[in-house]
Amino acid sequence: MEARLKPVELRTEIARHRGDLLRIAELQLRNRHLAEDVVQETLLAALKAADSYAGRASVKTWLVGILKYKVIDALRARARDPKAVSDLGAEVRTDDLDALFDDVGIWRVKPREWEDPAARISQRDFDRVLEACLRKLPGVSAQVFVLRELFEMRSEEICNLFGVTRNHLNVLLYRARMSLRGCLDLNWVQEEGIAT
Repeated sequence: MEARLKPVELRTEIARHRGDLLRIAELQLRNRHLAEDVVQETLLAALKAADSYAGRASVKTWLVGILKYKVIDALRARARDPKAVSDLGAEVRTDDLDALFDDVGIWRVKPREWEDPAARISQRDFDRVLEACLRKLPGVSAQVFVLRELFEMRSEEICNLFGVTRNHLNVLLYRARMSLRGCLDLNWVQEEGIAT
């Protein structure tokens, strides 16, 4: 828990986190200009609400909370735009993942165990590797994964936002999870330990 900051200190602290917020927004929105707009709106909202910041959470946590709603609003606005319709068919194919399993659904090559995930997550490079892996996912797959797993948005709301069925969402989440696991397995977890 942070102590309540003076207004000048809070403004400085808010500005310090702009880069982190931009990376989160760009990863989720997959559009640099839209991400910059959303971060700008987040920073303005934070400055307007500076008096309400009580220091119960870190400034970064508070800002990410504001950013979360700004990103969701931007995604909703984009979903209403008829030009934003995308072909999700390519994202629900599982051909590339089917090669990982045999005919009865058992791993062909069992993924390596992550000896102590909590200790590995605490490593400073994990966020960088995870972000790189998320960037490799198809756009909608990455978006629904972040909305569901990081922003904890309800599945029904994500389905409405992207115009997909619950089954379609489950396929997108499955593909995202499997791709992330494979990417993290290759780029983070090695037999000898953490990738550097």
